[in-house]
Amino acid sequence: MVLRKAKFSRQGTFAPQDSDILNAIDQKFEEMEETIILASLVPQLHERLHAVEQMLRIDVAAMWSPDNVQLDMETEPKPPKPIWGEEASPKASAQAKSASEKDFTPVNLESTKSEAKVEPNVSDLTSMTPASKRASVPKVIEISRSKVKEMDEKTLDTQTCEYYTFGESTWDLVIFIGTGALGPFGSFQTFLLAIVNVLMQVVFVAIAYYNFTTPDINESSIVDSLRWRRSSGHSFADYSLVAKESLVHRVCKEDKSLASSGLQVGLIENINKYLKLEAEGLEGFFTGQILCIVALICWYLMVAKEVSHALALHRGVMAMPRGPTKLDTRENPFTQVTHYRLRAVAMRRKLFSGFLLLYRLLAATLLVIVGTTFLVYTVNVTELILNAVALGIILDIDDLLFDALATTPGRHLVHQLDPLHMPSMPRVRGADAKSVFMSVFIPGLTILVYYFMLEPFVGTLTQVKSAMCGGNQNFVWSTDKRRITHLSPTFGGGWEEEEDSIKTDAIVEGETIGYGLSMNETRFGVWVSDVTVLSDLEAADLDDLIEEGNVACGDLGNQEPLLNYLRYMLGNESIQSCADVTMHCSSITKMPEFALDGGVGWSTRMLCSESCGCQNPGGDFINVQGCPYNDGECKASVPFQEHKESGLCLDRNASTLRELGSWKEWIKTIRSYGESASDLLSGKSDALLLAQAMEDNGCGFLSNLSAQNISLGGCFSWDNRFTWEFKTLEFFCPITCGCSSDNSQRSGCPEPFGKSCDQLSRSRCLTWNDQHFCPGFNTEIIYALMMYDYSSPDVMNANKEAARLAFREAFAQYAGHTEAIDVNTVTVDLGWLGFVYARVYLTDLATMNSTEMTASLYSTPLEDYQAAVDASLLSSGVTLSDLALTLSFAGDPKGPYGGYGYGYSDYAA
Repeated sequence: MVLRKAKFSRQGTFAPQDSDILNAIDQKFEEMEETIILASLVPQLHERLHAVEQMLRIDVAAMWSPDNVQLDMETEPKPPKPIWGEEASPKASAQAKSASEKDFTPVNLESTKSEAKVEPNVSDLTSMTPASKRASVPKVIEISRSKVKEMDEKTLDTQTCEYYTFGESTWDLVIFIGTGALGPFGSFQTFLLAIVNVLMQVVFVAIAYYNFTTPDINESSIVDSLRWRRSSGHSFADYSLVAKESLVHRVCKEDKSLASSGLQVGLIENINKYLKLEAEGLEGFFTGQILCIVALICWYLMVAKEVSHALALHRGVMAMPRGPTKLDTRENPFTQVTHYRLRAVAMRRKLFSGFLLLYRLLAATLLVIVGTTFLVYTVNVTELILNAVALGIILDIDDLLFDALATTPGRHLVHQLDPLHMPSMPRVRGADAKSVFMSVFIPGLTILVYYFMLEPFVGTLTQVKSAMCGGNQNFVWSTDKRRITHLSPTFGGGWEEEEDSIKTDAIVEGETIGYGLSMNETRFGVWVSDVTVLSDLEAADLDDLIEEGNVACGDLGNQEPLLNYLRYMLGNESIQSCADVTMHCSSITKMPEFALDGGVGWSTRMLCSESCGCQNPGGDFINVQGCPYNDGECKASVPFQEHKESGLCLDRNASTLRELGSWKEWIKTIRSYGESASDLLSGKSDALLLAQAMEDNGCGFLSNLSAQNISLGGCFSWDNRFTWEFKTLEFFCPITCGCSSDNSQRSGCPEPFGKSCDQLSRSRCLTWNDQHFCPGFNTEIIYALMMYDYSSPDVMNANKEAARLAFREAFAQYAGHTEAIDVNTVTVDLGWLGFVYARVYLTDLATMNSTEMTASLYSTPLEDYQAAVDASLLSSGVTLSDLALTLSFAGDPKGPYGGYGYGYSDYAA
């Protein structure tokens, strides 16, 4: 009797005795013993049973002798025989014995002990009870355990055999195409599965070969990275005003808030995770490079497993006897399970097995090549793991097709087929050729791939990162229209400021609109009617926004939401109105960077234009940066026009200006500009020179600087060397600046009574005692006429001004007021042929009586006027005899004859 293993691995050797099988054998023997004991009741079967007893004793002793048991790895099919436990006829016994001798390897019954001769004795059989009989036979397990030898290398090497166990694979089922076991339709379906298997593997390999064997990151990527960095990475056009960082810096720190350069961010992120150049300690060891090596080894092991199975199948097929392909069936006497055994294989089927082996080896070779490049050139660590797993699907296609589409008889066939015996591989001291080859080939291939593929690829990744992120990242460049390139450092920190900004508060507030908050209740955001308005605001420049946002040049920061912006920009939550921030109105801001003071001065003037004096051309604040001043909104405001009308068309002297508070504040602000420590301001030394000239010379600063060949502006505009936005000086120095109707409307020139300075004289207005008197507004004029003779024109021209003063004093003396009026309130024009046209201004309409004064002027005797004129000429040092000035008429401008022929009409007009 020969024992055979019931189940095998797909390819393996015989395993130690299984306790379950031994228990099953004990149970069978117990059943046989009971049958023999019961047979003793039949006398006619004495001899036959005695012979069976002898045979059974001999078989058991021989079978379980540890030195003589030969184990066959296959459970060979048996010819039909009686079921154990039934009565056997001599013919059946003989057939069973013959079949046993023919089909099974004979058991070596030779032993060091002598065979026991057992005489048939029916009385012995009948006298035994089943229990006593069972007790007399030792357990099989006890027998197997009674003979134990120490395992050594030689014993294992001698007893080791190789077998191929059929598994759930399309390739295993393909071998049986065309046999009667599968049938015609089953064979056809199995053939289709094989074709589909081949096609799917070809498609997978082709797709991987044409798409994944060329690295996405190569030498050209280094060049492309440098081009990107030098074109966009440091370009000012891509500089983030919010983050205050260059595009390169944001990409290299993997800023996920970037709206552009997402490809570069993803590339850097993958490279950083793969290389881990900044990692320290143990983390720095577990890089993507190490993961790739592990994935490669796993992939090679999977391919090696596939190759091993392919070789084992072919070796098993080739080891079978050659002949018509034949499958036998037999029943396992212990498990009562039917098994199948391949008894012979036709030559053409062996050739087909060889062709199948060649295909599988070719596929494995291609898969090694494709899988290697696929894994080596994968940069994303997550994809590297997934790709390693995905490659295994290609090798498992045959198993998947078998599990899903194989026929039920085909499944049963491969499940119940006995393993195929294979010729053993050459072995030396416990190691066989296949395992040694794989143990050397896989590490060797991995080392070759590392040095010739992986290491160069890692070097390329390092160069790409260096090209994108190496060196200084914190600068931007810009090229002007002259094609000169300018560079500037970047400082960052914008995001930190942005998180605490009022813009963030406004956006968060906007997220709650319709969820407990309405638009008119917002405290931070200024809502507009339509998205197109936002587009217009986005396209508008800063000056236009300032102008359109504050048409009245008023205080916007007195109410929310702009009051909150004023608090935020000045960093003071206690501010209640613009009255609380006037101390910042003179603060200097460098735009557009909002430098020097962080934008405090600019923001204050923008939101509090009225409080910062932007409506006053001559107020205490000269700085109008942030106000809608230069675009005319402030100049067109009613307060601005009122201040212009209150101005004077005269230049105050230097001493007067030095005592004027607003003039002193202007000089102070200009001087603070020049004394600034910042290098962002230009023309600082010139600002100090200007301030000193204004302080020393008043309105004469222009002539003073011109004498030094210095021109800094000041009237209507400033020289472009200054980066300030200051008011100009025409309000204080209208005469020096030449204020006239041509330049008065859009400037700070005074316009008393709405008239430009040149219009005042044409309107017969009087400027006296730092005040203008214009008829029809705040004064009346009494016109008078004098007629006189003189000795000669030459003498008269030499004493013309003295004569003019004498005429004015005479009219002022006899104007008829309670006391003599100021001579400066009288103007005279000397006409041809001895005519004097006089205008007497009533500078105090409340106390001056026009009627009385007119009557006095017209009724005063000519002798009194002559006496007054002579007295004035004498006081001026004029010799009366030389001049011989004699009055012939004084009084009503119509003259002695009612105005005819004296030019009165033209004069009065």
